[in-house]
Amino acid sequence: MKNLPIDWDSVPDVMNKDQFYRLCHISKSTALHLLKSGKVPCEWSGKKTRCYKIRKDDVKAYLEERAIFPELYSAQKGWYGTHYVARLSKELPEDTLRQMHGYYEKLLRKYPDVVTVKDVVTLTGYTLTTVHNWCSRGSLKAFQKGLKFCIPKIFLVDFFCSLTFRSITRKSLWHIQTLNEFSRNMKKECAILKFAHSHLPFGFGRL
Repeated sequence: MKNLPIDWDSVPDVMNKDQFYRLCHISKSTALHLLKSGKVPCEWSGKKTRCYKIRKDDVKAYLEERAIFPELYSAQKGWYGTHYVARLSKELPEDTLRQMHGYYEKLLRKYPDVVTVKDVVTLTGYTLTTVHNWCSRGSLKAFQKGLKFCIPKIFLVDFFCSLTFRSITRKSLWHIQTLNEFSRNMKKECAILKFAHSHLPFGFGRL
């Protein structure tokens, strides 16, 4: 049975993941793949529920392009049994690390200057034991107040950008989502810079 035409006037300008997959007649797993991989642009809030915001115009563009090039939106082998994670090289350029630092600073802007182990557990989805081990080993810089670790936010941001954190094999869902969102942001910035450079007057700003 063919899908009925969509009445776009009745569709909200911004929708969540559930509205997205129902509107497009795709599975939840496929919707998650499209959003995490950046094939359909979205905003990710970091919350556990209703964390995706997808613009109507981006959904329209996806459906129009999918009708012509469906292979562009197929999930890679193994997706439906695992999670897709943006691949970042171990040795990141200084400029990329600086931008990653800024990304996590913005993500944590509502947190106090010093956070607890429980705060980090709630934020990242990693276990209490894992976060305690990071602090005990000195991977995540912290100071002790009685029997509790206190973690300055600036050190937490540094840790998120570190090779130790980025190299974790079994990443939490939050970790996967932040890496994917950062990767999408980087690609968008590169595309904007290329567009701006290509529209400079001839000879201006070019060697």
